[in-house]
Order: sequence, then C-alpha cells, then structure tokens
Amino acid sequence: MLDQKNIELSNIRLQKSEKCYLAAIQDVRNGDYDSANNRAYYSMYHAIRSLLALEGVDFKKHSQTIGYFNKNYVHAKLIEAQFTKMITEASNSRNSSDYDDYYVATLEEAEQNTDNANKFIETIKQYIEERLKAENNGIIEKFN
Repeated sequence: MLDQKNIELSNIRLQKSEKCYLAAIQDVRNGDYDSANNRAYYSMYHAIRSLLALEGVDFKKHSQTIGYFNKNYVHAKLIEAQFTKMITEASNSRNSSDYDDYYVATLEEAEQNTDNANKFIETIKQYIEERLKAENNGIIEKFN
C-alpha cells in the first residue's frame, strides 16, 4: 500500500517537473536555448523523482536517480526504452549548455528536448495515475 506522504511528495515533484517544462517552452520562445535545454532536462529529472517518491526512494546524485529509473522501470518494461534515450540526450545537452564555454545550443536541439520533456512527463503522469488507480482498486477489493 502506498504511503500518503509519498503520494503528496510525488505530486510536489510532478508540479516542479511541469513548472520546469513550462519554463523550457518560454526559453525556446525567447531564444535562450541553453536555458531551454537545462529546464527540459530538469523537467524529466523531476518527473523521475516524482515516480520514485511513490516508493520512498531518493538519491543525491542524478546518475543514481536515472540509473534506478532505468533498472527498475525501463529494464523491467514498465516504461518504454525510448525514455532512457530521451533523458540521456537531455542530460548531454544540459551539461554542454551549462558547462561548455564554446557550446552553441540550437533551436532544433532545444525544441527536441522540450518535446521529449512533454512526452516524458505525460508518460510518467499516466504511469502514476494507473498505479494509484490499481492501488485504490486493491484497497476497495480488500474491504468488499
């Protein structure tokens, strides 16, 4: 049975994810592609953390968070494999945009990362909704 505090934390992290996604869209419109790459990555990262919150799992390092997601959700075939590629590409773009002085982010790259962030968030939201629904059905069935 899912803990109510974990569900609340999951919702908080999902809201943060959506806020980052909206910022990425605005950054693309404003021509700030470096920032768009950053915000798109963080929207995916916080979506993953939203999912992990349901289990009461958290990590200090991004690589651990993403590794856990890949192992326990993608490799377990709960989430499609394309989402590993999306978060990896977004991470690479973010690192280049944030730390490489000579890197020039492009509109195409920022749009791709932002589009992927939208797909990522929607998939995670759908998974969480289905999991909560299944959990609630199980609770109801126990009392009938």
